Amino acid sequence: MSSGITLTGFKRKRLDEIKSDLETLFRSVYGNNLNVSPESPDGQIIGLLAGSFSDLWEIAEGAYNAFNPSAATGAALSNLVQINGITRNEASSSVATLTFTGTDGTSIPAGTLVSHVTSQEQFATDSAVTISGGSINVTATALNTGVIEASAGTLTEIETPITGLNAVTNIEDANVGSERETDVELRARRLRSLAISAQSTVDSLYAVISNLEFVTQVTVLENDTDIIDANGLPPHSVQVIVVGGLDEDIANAIWLNKPAGITSFGDESVVISDSQGLLHTINFSRPDTIDIYVQVQLTKFSNYPANGDDLIKQAIVDYANGDLVNGRGFGLGDDVIFSELYTPINSIVGHQIDELYISISPVPTSQSNIIIDIGEISNFLVDNIEVI
Repeated sequence: MSSGITLTGFKRKRLDEIKSDLETLFRSVYGNNLNVSPESPDGQIIGLLAGSFSDLWEIAEGAYNAFNPSAATGAALSNLVQINGITRNEASSSVATLTFTGTDGTSIPAGTLVSHVTSQEQFATDSAVTISGGSINVTATALNTGVIEASAGTLTEIETPITGLNAVTNIEDANVGSERETDVELRARRLRSLAISAQSTVDSLYAVISNLEFVTQVTVLENDTDIIDANGLPPHSVQVIVVGGLDEDIANAIWLNKPAGITSFGDESVVISDSQGLLHTINFSRPDTIDIYVQVQLTKFSNYPANGDDLIKQAIVDYANGDLVNGRGFGLGDDVIFSELYTPINSIVGHQIDELYISISPVPTSQSNIIIDIGEISNFLVDNIEVI
């Protein structure tokens, strides 16, 4: 079988093939009686040469794949996607807006530390501010990168004592950071980015906003008619529904990519300044969160893990968020399909599912799908799942 660049792609010669070819070559020169066993001097020379040649074949294969975004990995993939105008997202830190309360005139220096009430993750203020009117708001960034969650009201521990400072909190959930983008994630984002230059407003807006930092999900709706459409959009408007991301980044992306004369629609608004210094109000939407409650009734066997209940709860949450099975889960506007929940439950061994119920009320009794509107997103929490 041929090796190298073939009609079907690159075929790397394997170590055993290289070794066999070298043994044949040595015998053709020194005779068929040549001892090429691994213990013999000639066999050891063949082994050393085969290892070196195998390394060269791997390098050649890597060089070939470096030009294929579906096969390139690591640094090669990072270099390749720059052709599409994107770069690999490095690990980022969560960002929260903190509200400090205390005596008027109290200065809060940049770098003031505040920690999470339970996880003890620390956030540092991004700029210096002074309390006025009893309180002041300022953004703060987590010291560690990655997925560091901070729900509203959890950043309350003052780590940097300041005279005149009484309390601190975050009135909104933090924008959660991310781990370094994996090869799989980068390939998927590259495919989305190909729509940036598309003539379709919807495709272009979707691609641009999907690539913003902290953005995890996007839906772009368009109404090109002269009447209000079924989704409630006014005539000749677009509505961007976004999960994650900073308001200012989203508003600027919409302004730079929506056609002139088209209205941006939504219940969130940000005032931005154009290149002439003129102010414009840009609207977009955040999805309404629909809490999902789950009850799982099991018959548990002897090999059921001691922490099996907790494992099942986390598996359901991971599945819903798309983290358990690649390409599966319940995203923005996706209905919650009842039968799909058997998958995460059955990922834990040692049980039989007797009954499964889901609902949007704290006492689930339904075995039907839950309809999620286009401007909504389902929310699965461990605390809302019961395993009995």
